[in-house]
Amino acid sequence: MKIRAQIGMVLNLDKCIGCHTCSVTCKNVWTSRPGMEYAWFNNVETKPGIGYPKERENQDKWNGGWVRN
Repeated sequence: MKIRAQIGMVLNLDKCIGCHTCSVTCKNVWTSRPGMEYAWFNNVETKPGIGYPKERENQDKWNGGWVRN
């Protein structure tokens, strides 16, 4: 199949947890076709501020996600 268009995806980054499942799914769907072996994917973050939630990396606040009783 000859690709005749560019594909774009818009996501609500307020709900993003930074797992990149959207990227993996897109690549699995679109790279299984002939001619797509060398496809290039560009993840662009255009949200003002720090982008996708980087607060999850703040271990002082979250303590690794565990609560000690």
